[in-house]
Order: sequence, then C-alpha cells, then structure tokens
Amino acid sequence: MDEERPAAGNIATTIFREVRRRILAGELSPGERLPGERELAAEYKTNRNTLREAVRRLEQARLVTVRHGQGVTVADFRKSGTLELLAPFLESAGDLGESLHLLEDILPGRLLVIEFATRLAVERADKDDIARLKDITELVIAAFERADPVLIGHGFQRWLDALVDAGHSVAVRWIANPFLEAYREIIDRFPALWVLEPSFPHYLREFNAALEGADAERAIGLTRVYYQRVDGAFMQALKAIMSQRTSGPFASPLEDAPNEPRH
Repeated sequence: MDEERPAAGNIATTIFREVRRRILAGELSPGERLPGERELAAEYKTNRNTLREAVRRLEQARLVTVRHGQGVTVADFRKSGTLELLAPFLESAGDLGESLHLLEDILPGRLLVIEFATRLAVERADKDDIARLKDITELVIAAFERADPVLIGHGFQRWLDALVDAGHSVAVRWIANPFLEAYREIIDRFPALWVLEPSFPHYLREFNAALEGADAERAIGLTRVYYQRVDGAFMQALKAIMSQRTSGPFASPLEDAPNEPRH
C-alpha cells in the first residue's frame, strides 16, 4: 500500500503547480488570503507538512507572502516575480495580449544581454573557448539540417552557455542565467516556438569567424541583424496565431499550430 501511495514530494509539486497556475491565471488575486492549513490540507487530501513544502516553494517563487499570524497572502507577481515565471505564465495566462506584450519586452532585453556577452567573449575568449563554440556550432547545424526543433533548441542553449563562459565574467553569468533558464524552459514546453531561419548556420559560422578574428563590432552586428530578423518573424507568427483565438491560455494555440514558424 505504501508503494502505491504518491510520494510527499510529488504531492507538494502538484499543489505548488496548481496554486501557481491559479495565481498566474488571475483566479487568485493579489492581496487575497489563502485558506488556512487545515482547509488546504483537506482540499488537497494531504498532510500539513506536505502542504507547507508547497507553500514554501510558492514563497520562493515570490507568488505568496507568509506572515506569522496573518497566514498566506497572494503576492502581486507582476511586481515581485522573476523570469522563472515566464514559461508557466505563458502557459497559464488567460490574456493573450498580455503574453504578447511580455514577449515583446523580453526579446530586446535578451538581445542586449547576448550582445554584452559577445563583447566580453571577443575580448577574453581563449583557444579552448573558441574550439568549444566551433564544436557546438557544427552539432547545432547538423540538427538544423534535420529540422529537429527540440535538438536545435537544446544545442543552441549549449552554444549560448559556451558564449557566456567565453567572457569569463561571473557578473555576466549571473545576469545571463535567468534569461538562459527561462529560454531552456520555454524550449522544453513550447518546441514549436523555434523559427527555422535559413540564415542560422551562416550566422553561427560567421560569428565564430568574427570571434576568432577578435572583431567585436562584426560579431555584435551579426547578432543584432540575425535576432532582429528572427524575432520579427516570431512575433508576426505569434500575432497571427493569437488573432485567430480570442480566449484560452497561451499553450492552446501552440498545440493547435505545429506547422507555424519556430524560434
């Protein structure tokens, strides 16, 4: 019987994800107090220790505040949240327009981080860094030629990690990590968002050449042109999908449109 019972950690994760979904979907409003431990434990058919673990994770995600004597209160995640909420928000949000505006604002910020990481990499990369980027480039291009969006996405994640490492900067790593982790989670959840841009292999190889030649302005220029083109195609495709659907969570249109351009 004990072997058939779900592990407490799995129950805590289920509760955490469900309450997170309700908060991000607007079903629970900022300032609203959650029911007491006893009520929540009964609702989710679990014990208080498991429930407290779920609440602890919600607090770590800045979705709730816990104060002694005041219970658990829903936080305003739009002010307190971080990029770790990006993928679950896109999955849960009922307002497709807000999801669209969120991505419109994040994409330029991500580009600035990549451009800065590029400048440092050109200044500081050693031979091992350059060799690593070249090796990953060829693997990613091979995946691109097979039109495998999941493999491309994970391969390019490794490429971006290698680029940040090549800058040998703890500060840039800390700045880049939230973007890279959010990107990784989005690729895992929404592989159809990858744009199969024909210039992708050319961009990677030209970038590597500029890096090896210590030409920061060329490397940054190549990056800016590539991302502006790809992000523009991505947003146009996303707007087209959203214009056909006026309700439902962000995940729904992606599930229904597997042949749309990918990013």
